[in-house]
Amino acid sequence: MSPVADEAGWALQLGSVMLALVVLAQAARRLPWFKWRGDRDAQRAWLVFVAVLIALRFAVFDQIPGLRLHFLGAAVATLMFGRAFALWAMAFVSLGAWLGGAGVWMGPALDFLVCGAVPVFWMQWQHEQVQRRLPNHLFVYVFVTAFFGGALTAFFSQVARAAWLWSTDAHALAIEHYLIAAPLMMFGEAFFTGGTLAILVVYRPQWVASFDDARYLR
Repeated sequence: MSPVADEAGWALQLGSVMLALVVLAQAARRLPWFKWRGDRDAQRAWLVFVAVLIALRFAVFDQIPGLRLHFLGAAVATLMFGRAFALWAMAFVSLGAWLGGAGVWMGPALDFLVCGAVPVFWMQWQHEQVQRRLPNHLFVYVFVTAFFGGALTAFFSQVARAAWLWSTDAHALAIEHYLIAAPLMMFGEAFFTGGTLAILVVYRPQWVASFDDARYLR
């Protein structure tokens, strides 16, 4: 790599750290602490969720050389806890995976941005659009918001990785691999998100901040 390219890479790395801090700072200002105050059940659910996602980082799909593919869980986090708590959950997942040796993509800051922030922001936007444009029905929530939304979070995460590699003048084959893997990851993330939310809204609806009995079961 040339000195110019190396300097550009360091600048992008520094920019990713600063952007991650800005995203988390903005999320911290909007954390709805009142929802957790005195609710030990909600606190435990958030901590267990973060621990499970960190553990899932050790189950890496590495059949394609050079790629680290894994479940994201960002869509589940967004629908369960809301955007602000989801962003911080994904930040702790990236940090925990990095410290635990599970491996992260291009460092914890970039890993958080492409595997956490991008999917969380998309999931939040899609959920709002579905609520506004489609009927408030349980099957719409499970299949459109959760299944389809989970698939798209994986897609946009893979596109974000490819875009980052393109910005650093990485080898075209590496970029192509991430784009090829996107449809495969979409199916896995869709079933992971949809299956998890389907179980939760039946057995633990109080854990799902985006699900309202009065809205979806009337």
